[in-house]
Amino acid sequence: MKQIRTFWQAVRDFWRTGKTGVALFLISLFALIYGYIALEFEIAQGWKGHVSVQNVTKDISAFIPVGAAFVAMIIGGIDLIMLLSDFIEARREKRIAAATEAAKAEGKAEGIAEGKAEGIAEGEARAYRKFAEWERRRKEAEDRGEEFTEPPPIQPQENSKE
Repeated sequence: MKQIRTFWQAVRDFWRTGKTGVALFLISLFALIYGYIALEFEIAQGWKGHVSVQNVTKDISAFIPVGAAFVAMIIGGIDLIMLLSDFIEARREKRIAAATEAAKAEGKAEGIAEGKAEGIAEGEARAYRKFAEWERRRKEAEDRGEEFTEPPPIQPQENSKE
């Protein structure tokens, strides 16, 4: 698949730079083919020397604009295909970029939500540890019969705001 994509990219790059050469080659090729046909016709009608050469030249010169129009239609068709291909590719890349941005935003929102939840859980755990340590010190002091005057730490509330 990668090789095909590389090949078509090379064809597209050539088309952007070598289109004029292709057009001139096709016009020359068509004129050459038509000239051969005109020459065959003159030979079949009976060769009359200079008059036959003039007839073939006249036929070829009359055919060149027709051949050029035909080549222009071919080139224009290929250009139209390339233009549509570029348009479709741009739309596809745009959709991919939008989907990537949406995924990043969603991931960021999920990360923030997870971070908040982890932070709240960690804060609650820290508060419960402080309270448990205070409670342990209070019981130890009570067991020794000493007066415990240390104020309790702030207890976490279940309905606190985030």
